[in-house]
Formats: sequence, C-alpha cells, structure tokens
Amino acid sequence: MARPHRSGRLPEVNTICSSPRIRRTSSGSVHDRLAAKLADMIEAQRKILTTGRALAKARGTSEEEDALFELGHYQAAWCETWLVEPVALLDEYLVDDLTSEYFDFRSGSWHHRDTDAPFAVPVATEKLCGLAEIIAEIEDISGARFSIENVYYSEAKAEAAWWKSSGADPDEVFALPETRRL
Repeated sequence: MARPHRSGRLPEVNTICSSPRIRRTSSGSVHDRLAAKLADMIEAQRKILTTGRALAKARGTSEEEDALFELGHYQAAWCETWLVEPVALLDEYLVDDLTSEYFDFRSGSWHHRDTDAPFAVPVATEKLCGLAEIIAEIEDISGARFSIENVYYSEAKAEAAWWKSSGADPDEVFALPETRRL
C-alpha cells in the first residue's frame, strides 16, 4: 500500500519509482505504462463511485432506473477492461485460437498462425528494478493481472532473447564432450 510522504500526502501515481536508473532500461517503459494504467484504473473507479452516489440520490425517483443502468455499465466496463485478461505493461499480443490467427500490433494487421508465434518471453524480475513487488501488490488489491513480456513474432528472435535473458551460452550448453580415442 502507498505510504504517505513526509508532507502527509500520498505520492503521485506517476512517481512509483523515482530512480534515474529505471528510465534507461525496459523497466522505465514498464514504469510509465504502469503509471498510465493506474491512472486509468483510478478514473474508472471514480466513475463507478460517482455513479453509485448518483444512484443513491436517485432512489425512489424517475431517474433511479437510468442511474442503475449507468452504474451497471461502468461496473461491466471495469470487469471487461481490468479483470478478464491480463493487462500488458510492455508488449501486447492477441491470439484468436478459433480462427488460428494472431494480431501483429507492430503492423496493425491479422496473420494466419501456422506456428506458435507470437512468442511471449517474460521479463526477469531483477530487470524491473523493484517494480515486480509493487505490481504484485496492485494485483492483490485490485484483482487485475498484469503481464510484462517481450513479444517476438519470429522463433529465432524469441530463442535468442531467451538465451540472452537466461545468461547461458548455447555453445557451452550444447557442446559435445571430447571423445577419447581407443
């Protein structure tokens, strides 16, 4: 939970991590997207609360039905936006298993899925500069789920990214042992 600053005020949403180092890494873009998503979540909750107050005021009047409909609309929008699918904080991808297609956000077009593409490679926790704990707490409190993945549309690029993130050397892992001569 957010702790008040010395002034007694809660920190602004866009100052989750003020480390200058975070702005130069992939976690910087995750930080920025998380701040934007939190601002959107707060705005959606404000709409629900405002509409709930309007419904309470409209009880027993001719406006009660409209207020109830509007509250239901905002609550359904909240569920569809934040609770159905994980919210992407880095790369987005969309796969339609029914039609065997995927949407490429880079080109803005649908493609036939004849392989396992796109490949989503999670970002290592240590590369997030402490944001992983903050994100986990937000997920716990809000019920929303977040994904922090790099998406690759080529198997070769996905494999190269995996090897790089693992720190292992494929030449060493797959090296054949020297054979002894008899």
